[in-house]
Amino acid sequence: MKRYGNLWETITDFDNLFYAHTQARKGKSYYKEVQMVNSDPEYYIRWIQEELKNKTFTTSDYEVMDRWDGRKMRVIHKLPYFPDRIVQHAVVQVCEPFWKASFIRDSFQSITGRGTNDARKRVEKKVIGTPGLYALKFDIHKYYPSINNEILKLKIRNKIKCKDTLWLIDDIIDSNKGAPIGNYTSQYLGNIYLNDFDWWVKQQLKPYGYFRYCDDIVVLDKSSSKLHEFRKAMFNKLKSDYLLNIKPDWQVFPVDDRGLDFVGYVFKSHSTRLRKSIAKGIKNKKAKIVKNSKDMDDYQIANGMCSYWGWCKNIGAKRYWYKNVTRPVWGMVQESKERVKELQRCKSLQMKN
Repeated sequence: MKRYGNLWETITDFDNLFYAHTQARKGKSYYKEVQMVNSDPEYYIRWIQEELKNKTFTTSDYEVMDRWDGRKMRVIHKLPYFPDRIVQHAVVQVCEPFWKASFIRDSFQSITGRGTNDARKRVEKKVIGTPGLYALKFDIHKYYPSINNEILKLKIRNKIKCKDTLWLIDDIIDSNKGAPIGNYTSQYLGNIYLNDFDWWVKQQLKPYGYFRYCDDIVVLDKSSSKLHEFRKAMFNKLKSDYLLNIKPDWQVFPVDDRGLDFVGYVFKSHSTRLRKSIAKGIKNKKAKIVKNSKDMDDYQIANGMCSYWGWCKNIGAKRYWYKNVTRPVWGMVQESKERVKELQRCKSLQMKN
């Protein structure tokens, strides 16, 4: 297994830190800290650079809050934009390429080029045209808070041998128990934590199909009895080697009888359709625009509806779309989207100047 060294100079390079700032500030131009760094980027980026090189940097205290994400209440940990978010972006920019290269092809979320649409295509390759499949579907209980810091640090060392880089990543990891939801690095660390497990399933158990989207895991096979054998082995390994617990609502079921609900779609051997909650969301969003458009700004009108169009377009559900979203409403959304783009372009030019 190749391990990477000599990363520190690249991470602490001024250009890398400045680029981290340009990436971290996207959609946050109204933050006072973003405006502060924009006012004199040379000074503030140099400050971060010196803190890192002198090893005087340490992860700031978190602001902890409860936030409803539409499905469940989550505990969110928020760090200051300056310097923490810039630093975390700087680390990921350098480490992401070799982290990504080590992941199995069928792990998704927070991996460049591997969003829900990519996951859909990969699942369809296994499911469409293959009747008689069974699926094992399960979630890990409170995955991010349950990640063990010491185990995670050992897994980080499987790919990184640069002592200075390990000092910084260890500082971020040890700033909280588990991987805090809200940290930019947590989405990558969550994938790293289960990467060895993914390879173990693929190489040792060898199911017909295996997919992981964060802590949402699907295993496919043509035998339900085999899936139950896989389940026992997987659950035992997750408990013993990773100190993780499985939610009690795991299921083994025939794919064509029930449909495999995963990453927002429901898959069967002959078709793919939208999850009911997403289909309902399209109707609700359209009704909200029709009723409240005068009181909504351009971002509120465009946000969400454009992504809904992507969901429908990806699986050829245009008939459903045009049935529920009238031309006047879609025209209003498109106009709002263009105004938002123009506003963002103007702000970007102002920052450069």
